[in-house]
Amino acid sequence: MKRKFGFFKIVVILFFYVLPLISIIIDVFIFKNTMIVQVVLKWCIFFGVGLRLFTAGLKQSLNPAFTAKGIFNITDEKVFPIVRELGFANICFGLIGITSLLVSNFRYTAASLGILFYFLAFMQHMIRKNKNSTEVFVTITNLSIVLELLIPMFIILV
Repeated sequence: MKRKFGFFKIVVILFFYVLPLISIIIDVFIFKNTMIVQVVLKWCIFFGVGLRLFTAGLKQSLNPAFTAKGIFNITDEKVFPIVRELGFANICFGLIGITSLLVSNFRYTAASLGILFYFLAFMQHMIRKNKNSTEVFVTITNLSIVLELLIPMFIILV
C-alpha cells in the first residue's frame, strides 16, 4: 500500500524542523547572536507554537472535517462545532507564539503553553487505539516539539 505524504505533513515538518533550523542558522551565523539556547527557543516557539497552532486553528475553524475525519476517523458532523472551538483555542495560542517573536516577555508563557498543549495532545494520542498513519505522525511530532521546547527551557531556567 502506497502511503500518502500530503501537504499537512509537509507543513508540520516545515514548522517543527526546517524553518526553525534555517532561522537559527541565520540568527547565529549571519546576525552573530551568541545566545544560542535563547535563539533555539525563540524560533521553536515562533514556528512550532505560533505559526503551527495558528494555521492549525484556521484549518480546524474553516474545515473541521479534516481534523475529525483525517486524524480521528470521526465522520459524524455533530463533532464539527467542537473541532471549530479547538480551532479558536489554537488560533489564540498561535497568536501568543507569533507575538513572542516581537515581545520577548511572551516567550516563556508561549513555551509553557506549547509544552503543556502538545504534551497533553501527545498523551491523548498515545492512549487511543487503532491510530491511522496521520495520527501516528501527529503523535510523534507532538512529542518532538515538546522536547524542542522543553530542553531549551530547562537549560535556561536551571
